[in-house]
Amino acid sequence: MNFNQADRGPALIDDGESAVLELAPRRVGRATRFLGPAIGIAAVVLAAAWAYQANLGSGRPAMDMGMRVTSGATPFPVTAASVERGQIAGVVTYTGSVAPFNEEDIYPRVTGRIVEMTVYPGDAVRAGQIVARLDDVELSSRVREAEAMLATSQAGQAQMEADLSASRHGVTQMERELAMVEAEVTYARALIARTERLFNAGAVSRQEYESDRAMAATAEAKREAARAKIEQARAMEVSAGRKVEASESMVIQSQAGARTAQVVRDYVNILAPSAGYVVKRLVAPGVLVQPGMAILKITQIDRVRLQANVGEKDLASIRVGSPVKVATTTAGGPPIAARVTAVFPFVDQGGRTAVVEAVVDNAGRRLLPGQFVSMEFTTGERGSALHVPRGAVSRLGGKATVWVIKDGRAEPLPVTTGLDSPERVEITGGLVGGERVVSRGHEGLYAGARVSDTAKVTSAREAAGDPHKGMSGMRGTTDDVPGQKKDDTIAQAPTGTSGDLKISLSTVPPSPRVGETRLRIEVKDAAGAPVKDAKVEVTAGMAGMPGPNAAARPGKEAGTYEASVNLGMAGAWVVEVSVTPPRGGTTSSKFKLEAK
Repeated sequence: MNFNQADRGPALIDDGESAVLELAPRRVGRATRFLGPAIGIAAVVLAAAWAYQANLGSGRPAMDMGMRVTSGATPFPVTAASVERGQIAGVVTYTGSVAPFNEEDIYPRVTGRIVEMTVYPGDAVRAGQIVARLDDVELSSRVREAEAMLATSQAGQAQMEADLSASRHGVTQMERELAMVEAEVTYARALIARTERLFNAGAVSRQEYESDRAMAATAEAKREAARAKIEQARAMEVSAGRKVEASESMVIQSQAGARTAQVVRDYVNILAPSAGYVVKRLVAPGVLVQPGMAILKITQIDRVRLQANVGEKDLASIRVGSPVKVATTTAGGPPIAARVTAVFPFVDQGGRTAVVEAVVDNAGRRLLPGQFVSMEFTTGERGSALHVPRGAVSRLGGKATVWVIKDGRAEPLPVTTGLDSPERVEITGGLVGGERVVSRGHEGLYAGARVSDTAKVTSAREAAGDPHKGMSGMRGTTDDVPGQKKDDTIAQAPTGTSGDLKISLSTVPPSPRVGETRLRIEVKDAAGAPVKDAKVEVTAGMAGMPGPNAAARPGKEAGTYEASVNLGMAGAWVVEVSVTPPRGGTTSSKFKLEAK
């Protein structure tokens, strides 16, 4: 069968950007019935050849199904930024908690029933103030018993002292008698000596001589008896003295017992050991308590300890004296500037973290024990360093990559990073300065992809005037866009209103980071009253990648709910909050968060 030029077959047209398979029209006739199957087969073969040429034969990799797809020559919309040189301070942010400077449990020191407790949680107490009283009937009886024993021992001491005085008087009397006997002995000796001379001379008779000798012997015997008596009196004096010493010891012991009984009696008045605030009553009046049973908890909060569990990779760059900026999760008041006062020399084996502490003054009681805080630690400073926006650095498998724009096309470039700040990242290797990099919108880019800087388009639109400005239903600024913040230091999305509920969202830490982020959701009704006992579900995902649902749990304040989500990568995240109040009906609001 013959065909002319008008009956040409399929033609592959390549315009340099895309290939289009075009089928030329055929003459209507009997030949068409035979050419139909052949033309279909030829079309399939040519399409397969074109796909092979486009994906493999051209040297370009096959399209990643997860990347953004642009049509034809349309470039990828990105936000570009310059690599700058200047001062940068590295910081890391951790969620910490407030601990009291000192915390004490108050214990009774004796067993007894509480008859009075004069303080309540929130009361300020001073050191030595009576905070509770115990029943004192038994202890008062013991005091009286000890006092009676003291009186008895004192009476015994008085009797022993009287006996000692009497024994001393007896010794004195015996000494006088001994002196008299000594005089008699001296006279008798002189007399017998005279009589003996006269007897030898024959002047006196033997009878007279023997009589004087007997009288002298009697005097000697009296002297020995007097000496024995005086020794006995002295022994009695020594014994009386020892009894007096024993009675003095008994008196001292009784006095100590009386003082101890009085001290124990005073233990019924339970005192505050130091100044502080009562935070908890652990028992109620009327309860029988024992030593070691806590009845009150007192804390010192005029100064507080701010503690965070810091990962071991950041511990080397945090030292005592390092600056730390503290922000509370509740609005109000500027961040607190402090310095690290202690780095605990112990790393927990489970979390691989160590406690870093900063002690700050809290005279205004702005910080309360147990409260969550965001602690931003300064890990270092450099005066002249290359740095790029934080969103320009992509991290995967421990490697950092920056997309550099050259001649309108993006090329990935491995870099080495240094200090990290909330907005900037130091580049220590891989860049020389002055390059243009993709700071936002690099998700889905491939090597050599054409890009368009949306910042220039926005600037041109603002210079020419936004055509949508002032039109009903259009947003001319980002002030009203959910998730866009007027103050970059507070990561709180504006309130979303849907139906008759008002839903607001804030994050901990205030600037969302890649990883675990805690969400705080506040729900109010049309009148502004908090909505309690609602079922709140949260979904966090990126454009085209919705995440799993997570149930929020009620917070400490009425109408507040808390949930944790995992922001797996840097970029714009959409958080959808669905609230079902007890009366029924579900309200949903969406918020935008920028994870860095």
